[in-house]
Amino acid sequence: MTQAGQVLANTNSGAPQFDGSTTEAAPPRRRNKLFTVCGFILVVEMCERLCYYTINGTFRNFLEDCGAHIDQSAATSLSSCFSMLSYMFCLLGGYIADNVLGRYKTIFVFAIVYCVGVCVVTYAAYPSVIDTESSLNIYLLGSFVLVALGTGAIKPNVMNFGAEQYDENDEEERKQQQTFFSYFYLCINVGCVFAYGYTVNAATAGAALGRAGSGFFHAYRIAAGAMLLAAGAFLLGTPRYRSLAGVTRKPMISVIRRHLTTSARENARGTLSIIGWICFALCIICVLAGSLLYSNKALSTNLTWAAFGIACLGCLLLLVVHTNNDFITALPVTEGMMTSGISAADVRQALTCVPAIVCINLGFNVPYNAMNNAYPAQACQMDTVVFGNQLNGAFFTLGDAAAIIIFVPIIEMLIYPALARCRGREATRKEKYTAGFTFCILANVVAAIIEYRRRAMSVSENPDFVLCPEELEGTDFCSATTPSYWFSSCSPGASLPMTNMSAFWGFLPMVLTGLGEIFVNPVIYQYVFENAPASLRSILQALNLVVAGSISNAVTAALGPLIPEDFNTGNLVYYFYVNIVIGVLSLVAFWVIAHVQEIPEAEGRTGVMSSVMASVNHGSALLGQAGSAVGGNGFGSQRRSLLGSTVNSQRL
Repeated sequence: MTQAGQVLANTNSGAPQFDGSTTEAAPPRRRNKLFTVCGFILVVEMCERLCYYTINGTFRNFLEDCGAHIDQSAATSLSSCFSMLSYMFCLLGGYIADNVLGRYKTIFVFAIVYCVGVCVVTYAAYPSVIDTESSLNIYLLGSFVLVALGTGAIKPNVMNFGAEQYDENDEEERKQQQTFFSYFYLCINVGCVFAYGYTVNAATAGAALGRAGSGFFHAYRIAAGAMLLAAGAFLLGTPRYRSLAGVTRKPMISVIRRHLTTSARENARGTLSIIGWICFALCIICVLAGSLLYSNKALSTNLTWAAFGIACLGCLLLLVVHTNNDFITALPVTEGMMTSGISAADVRQALTCVPAIVCINLGFNVPYNAMNNAYPAQACQMDTVVFGNQLNGAFFTLGDAAAIIIFVPIIEMLIYPALARCRGREATRKEKYTAGFTFCILANVVAAIIEYRRRAMSVSENPDFVLCPEELEGTDFCSATTPSYWFSSCSPGASLPMTNMSAFWGFLPMVLTGLGEIFVNPVIYQYVFENAPASLRSILQALNLVVAGSISNAVTAALGPLIPEDFNTGNLVYYFYVNIVIGVLSLVAFWVIAHVQEIPEAEGRTGVMSSVMASVNHGSALLGQAGSAVGGNGFGSQRRSLLGSTVNSQRL
């Protein structure tokens, strides 16, 4: 060997050098699991979100345009029920993963279910099928049962499964895991932007694609292809995954149930608590029944309003009862042996979080849900034309995501530090909640003002509608009146003219809603994580998820009768008024509860970013905790992200 070769060999092996020093051998280059392993999981998340948002964003439009021609009020209620069921099935998916199949098998099995569901939805949109009466039943089977079940079972597990691919005892892999979280949220937003930016608009672009119905078929074909790609990508990565085995845990939800039933035998407050929880279950049942019985208008309306009343009663009972939980008593010795060491004190501490969970989630998310129904529907009766083509009203939902992306860094790096310097302390939780509620309430106020202005232009003797383009005159896309008005492709039955007022005004309430979300959702998740006993964090985060997603959507569905078929003849502002009242009353109730309970502030830093990332560092997701709540006692933290929070809790 030459001298140069010997030097090179010595350098690589850590042998002594000519100057007497030694060098350590360079560590072997580690592969980045983000690309070699988790890339398959990221494809699953991106494609699944694209598929879900495409269906969720066009749900109301399809029901209005299919052969059954559902009216806008019933379509809005059914759309909210779809979101409600998706959240409810999250609990089932988490239970199956923790107790039956494990995460890997659960994701794969229900990805297949999801694929079947979206294919059924696509068939319902086939041009020769969509005009038939059967298209509605086919669509509801595919969406309500299969797609909701698929997304509900996948979401509690996919992020956790990705995080489990990393060894948390390895410093380098822990760093790679943080990068995975960032890319995971990026993939959520890529799916969201593609869905609301393209497929949702394509679904209602009947004029551009030849006929009504072909747009839905085109959009759902893309969604089906995306979901098939997701299932294929997940299967392709199988040889590279670790942690494929199932994990069996003891259900923790039964622990709280046994404590409540035992306390109910000795104290009336325990009985009232049980009645309050039953009210929530009855609310969901009544809403679902009322929405599905849309053909019987009187019965449907009575059931939905009954659901609203039952939900209000349940909220009132839980707020009053759980402000003080001294009535929770210890279990008998024989039952106490089955609680895995969870004491009555732990249950009392966990239930102390219930009033804040109910007040904040319902009071904020019910007005927030206008972003998914009323705001897009309002935009659909405004001028949505861009470069000769119409946008779907759901397109403007991107304003919410944009607000999150733009304002989180500004609030985190500029506003919070400035307030801390000026006041000598950081913003409190109550101040953040108040700011978030104010923005969300203001969003409904702005939407009401826009509606007043839009309606004033539409109901006069000479309404100011968008005129029909010459090339479309005499077609079904324009009115037969003189002058001829251009119908909105995303209005009920594509049969209502567009008011000559830019739909881009709809970005205002969307942006305000996004600002409100920054101050509320990450903070309530951190509050629950910090104040619940470690052994019951999962079940409390699951409750947080169910109230924020399922119960709030059930209440929104119950308010469906307030959304008229034609905003020019009805009064959409009444819906906004109710949202405003709900928001104000809930905020006042929270102030009272916070004063009585003396709700503690966050430990350490309380910025927006830290509120979210504090839990991400535990390597788990909010929806993953939902599963653990029913099926186990594992705990991690919320899935709510800086970039993806708008497309998360409320949009999964």
